[in-house]
Amino acid sequence: MKPTDKQVTLAALFNALAHPRRQMIFQVLRDAGQEGMPYHRLRTRTGLTRATLSFHLGKMGDGRILNRKPKGLETWYSLNIAPFSLFDTPIRATA
Repeated sequence: MKPTDKQVTLAALFNALAHPRRQMIFQVLRDAGQEGMPYHRLRTRTGLTRATLSFHLGKMGDGRILNRKPKGLETWYSLNIAPFSLFDTPIRATA
């Protein structure tokens, strides 16, 4: 049996949030709203080094939960909430 496209996408989404630092970045970007924020401000808000932030942004990008947008000399980051729409049914325990 082969995983469905939905299962592959959900696995990438879960991996994108599978680290406490990525969850922190997620919260900072969620609080920033649709506009997001530039890399330097995200780095200041999280207190992460360049290498650490870049690594985790890469993992989040792999999970397709980030939008990257160049604005002048800066790259702005915001959340892409589209993958979260895959949760179209409530998760319930079975008896």
